[in-house]
Amino acid sequence: MFSLITLALLVASLLAGYGCYRFFLRLAPMYFLSQPRLLASNIAKEAEKQSSRLVKHKPSQKKIQLAREELEEDIKARKESLEHETALLQQRHNELHKEEQLLSQKEQLVKDLADRAQKAKQQVISAQSQWESSCESVKMALVEKAGSSCEEVTKRIETDYVHKHTLEYQKMCQFMESELNAGAKKKAEAVLANVHARYSPDFSWPKMSNVIGEIKKGDFDSLQGSDRFLTEELAEMSGVEITAITDKSDRDGQAETEQGSRVVAMKFAGGFGIFREAAKLTLSEWLTQKKLSAHSFAMEEVYQKHLRKLNKQARMLGKKAITNLGLYDVHPELQYLIGSLNWRTSYRQNQWLHTMEVAVLAGILAREIGEDASAAKRSGLLHDIGKALDYRIEGSHAVISGDYADRFGEDKLICDTVMSHHSDLVLENPLAFTLMAADTLSGARPGARVNIEEGYQLRLSSISDTVKSFPGVDNMIIMNGGREVHVSVNHQKVSELRARQLAREIAEKIEEDVSYPSQIKVQISRMVQSQAVA
Repeated sequence: MFSLITLALLVASLLAGYGCYRFFLRLAPMYFLSQPRLLASNIAKEAEKQSSRLVKHKPSQKKIQLAREELEEDIKARKESLEHETALLQQRHNELHKEEQLLSQKEQLVKDLADRAQKAKQQVISAQSQWESSCESVKMALVEKAGSSCEEVTKRIETDYVHKHTLEYQKMCQFMESELNAGAKKKAEAVLANVHARYSPDFSWPKMSNVIGEIKKGDFDSLQGSDRFLTEELAEMSGVEITAITDKSDRDGQAETEQGSRVVAMKFAGGFGIFREAAKLTLSEWLTQKKLSAHSFAMEEVYQKHLRKLNKQARMLGKKAITNLGLYDVHPELQYLIGSLNWRTSYRQNQWLHTMEVAVLAGILAREIGEDASAAKRSGLLHDIGKALDYRIEGSHAVISGDYADRFGEDKLICDTVMSHHSDLVLENPLAFTLMAADTLSGARPGARVNIEEGYQLRLSSISDTVKSFPGVDNMIIMNGGREVHVSVNHQKVSELRARQLAREIAEKIEEDVSYPSQIKVQISRMVQSQAVA
């Protein structure tokens, strides 16, 4: 019963749906076709309106044809461009596809390599652990077999190795040192031979005197002014020490002093060389011409006259030195100091000529060993300017020279080289050794310097006695013609702090008890030595 009712309802619904479908098929075309027809009718009306407007403003047939051709050409160009861009786009698409394939392959390769690396790492860790365990087992077996620990065996091997090779290395070093010394000696001899061959001075070295001798009777007394001797006035204005050399023998033609001895000469010492020479010329002119009155102002006028003349000569000599050596850009003040060395002597050697000679020799030596000859000559020319200033500045003339060269714009290398020529500054470079060698050659050349043997030995003996008077001194060596004293002290008697004070005390004692030219450098050495004999 229920099935029949359901079947009836289903048939009724099918008939109703079919009726609706037929009704829709009839009405739908009428609705959907009416809309396009209405739209077409509107478009036709609008076209008629535009046609009427175009008829009123109808362009010529020629213009229309040209516009059509231009439009066709534009359409054709755009079409070609579009086709070209389409081809490029397709090409790029193909390239990207290939790159994607390559990237996929590389990613797969990297993944494979990472897997292999991980497996290899695990294998290495496993092998390392096995190796460590094997080493430990072998080490234990060796320790048990040898009866010694690994540390003891290692130390014994190191000791045997070091002992075996130490003697070999020492012999090798000794051999190399001897070979180097022999080669250096031959090279030095060849260089010095070339220097002597290239340098042969033909000038005579003047021997300057700071003494006015043969003073006649009455001349010394005439130097006395109203209140004191004019020599004292002259010494005060020049900063030079003027002393009378007397002779107690009774000889005619000699002036007598208050003590009854007779003045035979006047000696000028200390001070600036130009001031000393100006004072000497002033007194000599007074004694020769007898035109000066016994007043200090007249003496000062003559002194200033000679001083101006000598200053001018000093500047000319400095300029001459620069010109002869082919140098440039040397400060005028340094040129003046170089020229003023003409009135300074060291062991009776004229220091201006010595400076010129050192500069020339340094330049020749520099060329022989392949160094800068200009820098060598410059350092040689400036190495002793401190001797023109040591009368008013304490310290080594080498340090003074380097300081003044730096003050007036010289290069740091030149200043350091100048300071090092008497080892005041340790500078191990070819330029420093060149300057030291040139200075030694100039001073040691036969006839360059005059040493009075007796006075020299007395000075060395006085220095030795003075140094040995201090407690704790073990040994001493006097070097560089009495200019350097190297003292070795007992480390048990002299502490490190006391050694520093001792150098100053020895220097002060030498100043008090010893008469010496220039300066003396005191160096203290305190060494702790330990020896063993096998």
